[in-house]
Amino acid sequence: MDADEEFRLQVSAVANHKDSTYYRTAELDAHVIDASLIGLSATIELTIGENEICSAECLDEGLVSTIADFWTSTLITAANGGKGAVTTTLSVQALKPIYSGTKIHVICTASEPDSRPMPYATARFVNAANHNDIFALATHTKFFKRA
Repeated sequence: MDADEEFRLQVSAVANHKDSTYYRTAELDAHVIDASLIGLSATIELTIGENEICSAECLDEGLVSTIADFWTSTLITAANGGKGAVTTTLSVQALKPIYSGTKIHVICTASEPDSRPMPYATARFVNAANHNDIFALATHTKFFKRA
């Protein structure tokens, strides 16, 4: 098993141990389909249903923030050897309409945990068939006490 596959399994394990009553994301059928230890990234796949679309026909921004919070936090925790952090900022933006039944990839990328005083991550919500077709974006900054 290569390092990226081990990291993908680690990200999945961290996600499976989170409290599902806190994160609605745990109710969605989302799976880590790819991860890169060197790139500190993970790709999550899910299919959007009617309940995930707002009246503007975009991804519901509450859902976007929950998914971004859950998966970028999971990525940062996995990259930091299991050590969690506290959110300082979370910003989301739905960009364009989406249809129920659309399969999307949430591409999360994190900074090196030790490269900045506060680790950060981004999440791009893209069409699984065309990663240039972006439905929503999120940025997430975390804080944790250094030893």
